[in-house]
Amino acid sequence: MKHNSPNRSTLSHRPRRSQRRSQVRRGPKRVAATLVEFALVCNVLIVTIFTCMEFARMNMARNLAQDAAYFAARTAIVPGATAAEAEAEGERIMSSIFSSGYTVTCSPISDETEEVSVRVAVELDDVAFFLPLFLSGIELESTAKMQTERYSGFYEQ
Repeated sequence: MKHNSPNRSTLSHRPRRSQRRSQVRRGPKRVAATLVEFALVCNVLIVTIFTCMEFARMNMARNLAQDAAYFAARTAIVPGATAAEAEAEGERIMSSIFSSGYTVTCSPISDETEEVSVRVAVELDDVAFFLPLFLSGIELESTAKMQTERYSGFYEQ
């Protein structure tokens, strides 16, 4: 006589683990599907990685141009400084990463100059890797304007 307990399931029992493994579909069909999925996703991944690298390089060029303009202007605002010294300082900073592809210009400086303006322009055609293939003629520009430290004098006679 069988005892039917309320805790006993009336469903058929689950197959053993060894039986379940044999039911999993394995073979060349699944490998081919994985290969196709990889081929599709890999292209997108590679394009995304190179795009990130290009944007990081453009950001580096922009930040370097801002720093070069700022430090060149700081060089130019002191009494006795010349525009050539300011441009040399900007070119020194830009040449720390780029060997060409940039221009540094400073407004003319005299003893009466009250404001100095330094402009640094970076041509992306010369410093970018992949962007010139799609867009050409783009220029990043940074300008720093500062008041000079020239003493106009309170005690003029």
